[in-house]
Amino acid sequence: MHSAVESSSADIRDQLRKDHQVALAELEALRHEGDERRSHELLARLRRSWMIDTLSKESVVYRAIEGIESANESSADLRFVAHELVDGLFEKLSRLRVGTPEWKARLNIAREIIMRLIESEHEEVFGKLGERYDAEGLAKLAENFESTRAKLTMLEEAKAA
Repeated sequence: MHSAVESSSADIRDQLRKDHQVALAELEALRHEGDERRSHELLARLRRSWMIDTLSKESVVYRAIEGIESANESSADLRFVAHELVDGLFEKLSRLRVGTPEWKARLNIAREIIMRLIESEHEEVFGKLGERYDAEGLAKLAENFESTRAKLTMLEEAKAA
């Protein structure tokens, strides 16, 4: 998704749009990579950034709109479940041979779920953020998001060491 070292955006929605573009580009690179070792390296990197960004979003962005969504909407619940499904697909992919029909099918399903999540965020989450927060609030959310992502990245790097 993106390096925690990059400067934060003035608006959390701009930052999330950039992250979405990076995630889709990484997915496309993985879909077109034929080398087994390289594919698994790309998958590991994508899975790690997915996990860090997902936890950051759940901690900062989704929490910021919690009060706006009614219990009947349950959009947040659907997003949490979709995040878990993608992580499960990434886990399964990490144990498969690249290029097999199952590899391709699971990668395509992960891509479809991610694309729907992105669409949902653009249509629902961005609007709710705009309703609740002014420019200063959106900038503060971007700072909190970057800070959370940086902390999670450091934790992941420490675990990998």
